[in-house]
Amino acid sequence: MKSKLTLRLDEGVKERAKRLAEERGTSVSKIVEDYFRLLLRDTSGGPSSAGSSDQDIGEDGPAEKRPAEESAHSLSPRVRKLKERLGKPAPSVDMDEDTRRWVEAAAKKHA
Repeated sequence: MKSKLTLRLDEGVKERAKRLAEERGTSVSKIVEDYFRLLLRDTSGGPSSAGSSDQDIGEDGPAEKRPAEESAHSLSPRVRKLKERLGKPAPSVDMDEDTRRWVEAAAKKHA
């Protein structure tokens, strides 16, 4: 169930938030809700004891544990477009040992 919340913001912040929401193809309310969802998660990645909604935890567990296809609806429009442009992941590639170590080190560094 959704309910209304009134926020008091500096006029400049409010206007910038409206522009951001318009650029992302969403609403200020959705941005604020998503931000609070992030804040209310504990360090283990699950919902905190502060509360959760039906959208946070489904039959398959927390949203971040579900397959990417199922949680794709929660992506921002910008990220969704980028994902569509990137397409499917590259097929597995045979690499020599040095290249494999380099890829693993880069993945670890940027994880």
